[in-house]
Amino acid sequence: MMKKIGIIGLLLTLSLATMAQVRYNSGGGSSKPKEKGFDPQKIVIGGGLDGRFWGGITYIYLAPMVGYKVTPNFLAGVNLGYQYVRIKNGREVYNTTTNRYETYPTNDHLFSPGLWLRYNIASFFAHAQFEYHVGNASWTDFAQTAGGSGVEKVKLNYTLPSLLVGAGYRLPLGERVSAYIGIYYDVLQDNTKKTVSASNGVQYNVASPYAGGIRPTIGFGIGF
Repeated sequence: MMKKIGIIGLLLTLSLATMAQVRYNSGGGSSKPKEKGFDPQKIVIGGGLDGRFWGGITYIYLAPMVGYKVTPNFLAGVNLGYQYVRIKNGREVYNTTTNRYETYPTNDHLFSPGLWLRYNIASFFAHAQFEYHVGNASWTDFAQTAGGSGVEKVKLNYTLPSLLVGAGYRLPLGERVSAYIGIYYDVLQDNTKKTVSASNGVQYNVASPYAGGIRPTIGFGIGF
């Protein structure tokens, strides 16, 4: 009899020890100790895109973002923006070979890798985003190189930074999916204007793609 009581007592002790591994919170529910390290559930993905085609103008805009929830309200990540603008009849040039005016297209590419930070406050958020723009523009102009005649292709390459600061609003669309609208301003725009030389030796002024006002943004995200 005493042997059976001892076995039962041992089993009860092991059961209590196992139950003690699960902690109970003040609300009566159980929760396991938090695991430290990378949590894939905290990855956030989002961004925006746009495309317009009208009157001989092609406009494409892509801005994917990926990040991580450092805390429930603080997020950080990277982004890669790309803009393309083509104007079919962008320039009218006098061709000294044919002795007539001709129209040619213009092409502009802008790559904008960057880093971003976001802090959520209920349905609102504060946002900061640094970008480093790499621009490439090309067009046709009348020949200006020594001994040239007719027309020539011109290329213009440049780089400049921007720092967008602003705020916005999140609209939940599902358990983890949301839409957001933001208004940002490039605080560096007045200090990054510069003059660069094109392939034909002519100098041109370049500035932030956000120069001249605020930058409204609409996007979608998962996990934001």
